Amino acid sequence: MLGYFVALAVVVWIAQTVLGLRQFKKFNAHLKELRKLGRVAIGRARGGFRAGILVLFVIDPYCRIIKGEIMEGRTVFTGFKPFDDFNGVTLFELSEDLCKGMKLNARQTAAVVSARHDYENYLKIQDEELVAD
Repeated sequence: MLGYFVALAVVVWIAQTVLGLRQFKKFNAHLKELRKLGRVAIGRARGGFRAGILVLFVIDPYCRIIKGEIMEGRTVFTGFKPFDDFNGVTLFELSEDLCKGMKLNARQTAAVVSARHDYENYLKIQDEELVAD
């Protein structure tokens, strides 16, 4: 009996690994397509027991958001959906107050603000590399 549970656990672990790799590959292909439209800022809010959230914002050379997408869910079958609430907004204007005004939940707000912070950190690193050269 114990052998069946061990075998089942191994099968479930393998299935989870295969499906997770498939989702990662699908995400990378989707990101590559979005990068054809412009630079992409990525924000995330980790899940734990709640749904994890990923936000992708395509930005123009002036850091205005031209396209947004969100992936919100607990399973590897979750996909991206349009998230155009911020189209036309400058990435640096994203804040908790703006998100609350748009009635986003706390997890969505965290992902949106994370996109701004992560992009600001990316720019800071780019500036430091230019100074070092």
